[in-house]
Amino acid sequence: MGCDRFGSQHGASEQMVYLDEFLIDKHEVTNEKFEKIFPEHFLRRSIFSECDQCPVSKISWYEAADYCYLIGKSLPSEAQWERAARGGKGCQFPWGEEFDRMNPPARGGLKLQDKAAPVGSFPPNRHGLYDMAGNVWEWVGDWFSIKSYYAGVLHNPRGPARGLMKVRRGGSWSDSIIAMASGYRDWSYPISRGFNDIGFRCAINLKNSEEQN
Repeated sequence: MGCDRFGSQHGASEQMVYLDEFLIDKHEVTNEKFEKIFPEHFLRRSIFSECDQCPVSKISWYEAADYCYLIGKSLPSEAQWERAARGGKGCQFPWGEEFDRMNPPARGGLKLQDKAAPVGSFPPNRHGLYDMAGNVWEWVGDWFSIKSYYAGVLHNPRGPARGLMKVRRGGSWSDSIIAMASGYRDWSYPISRGFNDIGFRCAINLKNSEEQN
């Protein structure tokens, strides 16, 4: 994981890591799904992502984590998210090396569409996952730290135990093209729910699930 090109803040030193088996949602969580658990969210839907099948936004990290927990899942770790997104190296996009401005799989930075699209509107990556780049940013489980990848943990690496910011991945409809690269990372305060362009998807750690059963 990682991409040296983005520096120590938005990237990480490229290194091989090993993950236990996991599953991750095919689509970002939609307004419709989120509001089955938290119906009050309907009153504060973002005008930039307002349809039932649009990715939910204007939610805090804590609300995203609670949703995943209540349906028996969790937010993916940063390493899991990048593994699911990658189409090659971390410096590349989920679909490969090139960004075709005439036929982009996502709209980040191009202003071809000034809001999020319904989930699954564009082709999936090689793992069959949709919107891993350019629809909305996605919260992941890890706290942000510049040094988080330098701890030498090669098996199921995680961010620090505490922090001020949570990591988000994938870029959005309102961001630059480079933010959609698989190895690019950014961060926000976890209590904020004012963002029109941050959503999430959930994951399941298969090893933990098997141990519980």
